Amino acid sequence: MTASPKKRLTRQEIDKLSSPYLGGGIRQDRWEIVDIQVEDKSMVAHVRFDSTYTSPTDKGGFHLTILSTLEFLSQLMMIFVHVWAGYPEKTKEGWMIKSDINCKRAIRNSQNIEVRMKITSIRKVKDKVLILTKSEVSDEEGLFEASLKGLLS
Repeated sequence: MTASPKKRLTRQEIDKLSSPYLGGGIRQDRWEIVDIQVEDKSMVAHVRFDSTYTSPTDKGGFHLTILSTLEFLSQLMMIFVHVWAGYPEKTKEGWMIKSDINCKRAIRNSQNIEVRMKITSIRKVKDKVLILTKSEVSDEEGLFEASLKGLLS
């Protein structure tokens, strides 16, 4: 099947081809960080979902998306950099400068997601902190690998 080189889609065609998850289902995904253990430049955390969206086209049920993963990894990096800098509460703004997430194997357990995050580089420049992390996100069978770069200012 080949697509024509040029076509203007109608609103109805757009709706038929669009992902219901991206169109609103993502708002049904609600996660929480259950616990965090920080040791020097590494962190182990556990995340679970209170509510999930399941695609009608996915026969396997729930699967973790890169979008939700980016959300909780961002939150974990925010917490990690504050702990490293010695701040007892969020007093600075965090900026995601760069992210790269690869889904190696699907994560399907919404209740038992483990995150192992390591600081690969961190430095204070005046009142700012630049941080680079590498993470593995997993359940019993699935695996995501991620690299994040952030700035606390």
